[in-house]
Amino acid sequence: MTRTGSTSRWFKIDITDHENSTYEISYTASLTSPPGMDFDLFVYTGDRSAPDCLASGVKGTGSPESVTDVWSDFPALETNRWLSIEVRYVSGTACGSDATWTLTIIGNTAGNP
Repeated sequence: MTRTGSTSRWFKIDITDHENSTYEISYTASLTSPPGMDFDLFVYTGDRSAPDCLASGVKGTGSPESVTDVWSDFPALETNRWLSIEVRYVSGTACGSDATWTLTIIGNTAGNP
């Protein structure tokens, strides 16, 4: 999934396990800020029933900023998770298309077969 924007924004994502396997479940969220602009990425992990915007967020690191998480899959249990993803404006004075960030979420990044 890829989204773009030019202001602070929130996204809600349900990571659903569709297989009865023991593979790990994983994702990577990455945020690319345009030159001259600074946006930060925060990911808040909820449980299988709802997002949790009040949870402690994990701030993205690196360039582009990214957050990766991996957890075990248990075939007899629901291992779905809700994510709340925040793109937060920090600084910069660009406008319009010069201020556009790109958020990319990729699932199954743990290298399972």
